[in-house]
Amino acid sequence: MITRKALFTIALLSTTVLGACAEESDQLTGRASRPGSGAGETEGENGGGTTPEALQCTVKPDGRAYVNFDGAKLNERRVNENVGVNRARLKPYAVMAGEYQRVLGLVPASLAAAGGSFDEPPARWYAEAQHSGVSLNAIFAISFEGCQAYTKTAAEYAAAPTAESAAKVCTDLMRKAWSRSASPEEVASCTTLATTKLNDEPDARRKWTYVCASILSSSQFLTF
Repeated sequence: MITRKALFTIALLSTTVLGACAEESDQLTGRASRPGSGAGETEGENGGGTTPEALQCTVKPDGRAYVNFDGAKLNERRVNENVGVNRARLKPYAVMAGEYQRVLGLVPASLAAAGGSFDEPPARWYAEAQHSGVSLNAIFAISFEGCQAYTKTAAEYAAAPTAESAAKVCTDLMRKAWSRSASPEEVASCTTLATTKLNDEPDARRKWTYVCASILSSSQFLTF
C-alpha cells in the first residue's frame, strides 16, 4: 500500500522532470542553439550557430594509462602518428565499379565477374582489402579493357603520343584518377612510357590505352 509520503515524493519528482523537459533542449545540454532553431540562436561569422567555449577543445586532453599484469603501462611502446600517415588503404572490390565510372565514364564489363580474383567478402561481411598477384593481374586486364573503350573514339587519341600531348594527357588523367595532382617526376615517367617505352606498338590508340591502364593499375589509384 502506497503511503501519503510516497505519493508526495512521486508527485514532486514528476513536477521536476516535467519542468526540465519544458525548458529549451539546449538549456539541458548546455549547447548553443542550432541554426534555424529560433530563439536563443547565436550567430557566427557565416550565420551559423557557435559553440560555447566550454565545449571547444582548446587543451590537449590527458590520456588514460592502462597497466598490464606485470606492472608495465600498455602505452609505453605506443608510437604517436602524425596526421594523415595512416592512409594508402586498398580500395575494396565493392567500390571499383564506381571508381571506373568516375574516371572513365564507364564500367568494364569483365569487372562484374572478377569478384573471385579480389577475394570479395560474403554479403553482409567486411574484410580489409588485400591484393595478390592474381588480383593485380586482373586489375590491369580490367583497366586495359576500360581504357580501350575510353580511347576508342576520341580524336585526341588518334595520333601517336608526343612529349607535349603525353604530358597533358598524363597530367589530366592522373589528377582525375588519383584525386591529386601528380608530381613532375610522375608526369615525366608517364610521358616516357608513352613516347619511348611503347615504340614497338604500332597502333596509336593502343599506345594511349597502355598509358591509361598503367595509371588505373597504379597504387595511387588502387588506394584511398
